[in-house]
Amino acid sequence: MKLSFLLCLLVLSAQITTHAQDQKWDLQRCIEYGMKNNISVRQANIQADLSKINYEQSQLQAIPSLSYGMSHGFSFGRTLDRTTNVYTSRSSMFEQLNLQSNVLLFNFGNRKNVEAANQFTWEADKAAIEKAANDIGLNIASQYLRSLLSFEQTEISRVVLEQTKSQYLNTRKLVDAGSLPELNAAELEATVARDSATYVQALSQAALDKLSLKALLNLPADQPFELVIPPVELIPVDNILEIVPDAVYQTALQSQPQIRLNDLRTTAAEKNLLAVKAGMKPTLSAFGQLSTNFNQFLKKSTGVSYLGEQNTGAYIKQGTTQLPVYSPNFGVNFEPRKLGNYFEGYSKQLRDQFGQGIGLSLNVPIFNGGQARSNVQRASLDVKRNNLAIERDKLQLKQDVYTAYYSATGAFQVYLARQKALSTAARSFELATKRYELGVMQTIEWLTNQNNYTRAKIDKAVSQYEFVFRMKVLEFYKGQGLKL
Repeated sequence: MKLSFLLCLLVLSAQITTHAQDQKWDLQRCIEYGMKNNISVRQANIQADLSKINYEQSQLQAIPSLSYGMSHGFSFGRTLDRTTNVYTSRSSMFEQLNLQSNVLLFNFGNRKNVEAANQFTWEADKAAIEKAANDIGLNIASQYLRSLLSFEQTEISRVVLEQTKSQYLNTRKLVDAGSLPELNAAELEATVARDSATYVQALSQAALDKLSLKALLNLPADQPFELVIPPVELIPVDNILEIVPDAVYQTALQSQPQIRLNDLRTTAAEKNLLAVKAGMKPTLSAFGQLSTNFNQFLKKSTGVSYLGEQNTGAYIKQGTTQLPVYSPNFGVNFEPRKLGNYFEGYSKQLRDQFGQGIGLSLNVPIFNGGQARSNVQRASLDVKRNNLAIERDKLQLKQDVYTAYYSATGAFQVYLARQKALSTAARSFELATKRYELGVMQTIEWLTNQNNYTRAKIDKAVSQYEFVFRMKVLEFYKGQGLKL
């Protein structure tokens, strides 16, 4: 019994641990999840799948086409007997079967260039998936670090509040003992209220930043979600002094999917231009077909019956008398064909009516309202537009790299300055606290020192996270990915 109870406790403990671990999200997990589940990335995946379908379909254009057709019906009144090609007034059931094939022999590279254009478009759309994933990764990294900063500010606000509460309690004891005036306690009590409001505001901002991060990940707002909080000083970053922005730019040209995407789209546009130019030239195709027919009258003949004589309208002259000429009149007897006999002679008719045909087809475009020439002009402009996109994005990439470099350099200098300011503010606050405890400093002066110290800690945290983020952006452009 005890063993069973211990096993249950172990299983329950393991489940609780696993559940807690599932709620923990570090930057790597956030980025991997966001790259798979963000709606923009999923839309890019769908577009790539569509491009793949187009490419695979264009590959199949090299295979001869093959189609089978069958028509089955009934004719009434005067119609064509499809087995004799003679018009008749008898109702019948008919069926036509045909099998035909067509193969393109020569079209000046139209099909080949269409296939190549679709292939490069597919490759470009796959690069677009990577670009969308990178974009969302940068946004997630930025929001993740912003959430860490909110947590850091919350912790600073909490510590300040605890310090103020402790100082208030000590001062209250001294006031009650008559060592200090009531004003000191009132000023500290007001400060506790302000620090409490600051702490609540920091908690609210941290919750909002976490909610924004969950939105980027496409997670429900009510899903349990806890961030892994690494100490910011332990987050590894490259040495800013060893980074050369032009070298980073040259690396980014090779690693960034946006540049590769534009190159692929330009190549696809060039292939499409060759394809539409080929559309203005003759096309030679070969074709072949097999066909046969079946025709069955709905009524069948049962024999011939004598209907008497009928006046032919002719006369013979016997003396002065004209005698009419008569001829025998026979009629064909019909009776409805039974349903089970509708397909009598079906196989024989199909064999007898079986026909074949092969040939060549030449299509020479002469005039089509300027459509072919307009297609060429549009394709030419599309190539120029893609070349401009390459030029634009290369300039933008260089601008982004140098912006990230100078932002990181500036953030590093600000961080060093605020680190020194924090050290000075900490020393000042330490001395002020000692003087205040000795009763040689007014409460308002001690609070001013405390506020300066708190502001210095927040400024240092902000500048440190800003520097880390800017360095992570530079590392991203260097092809190192996004990691903490």
